[in-house]
Amino acid sequence: MILRNDRGIYYSLAFSSVTPVDLSSADAEFTVPAQLYIGVAGDVKVDTPESTGVILKNVPLGILPVIVTKVYKTGTAAGEIIALR
Repeated sequence: MILRNDRGIYYSLAFSSVTPVDLSSADAEFTVPAQLYIGVAGDVKVDTPESTGVILKNVPLGILPVIVTKVYKTGTAAGEIIALR
């Protein structure tokens, strides 16, 4: 199902692309915003289309219901993160 928000951005409740987020050497930036699957609980520092450098504390396992454009290496303790698009 494809939906459209009040800003005209299209998004889906199903994901057609899954990509591991590699924070081993640098921050992960996305040209297309994504949601995240968190495989190991912990803090996640992200940018969203409207916010910068937000630290989400103690994120549990599962899909993070936030659209992100960047995941920071420093400030992120969660692991096994996968970008969902």
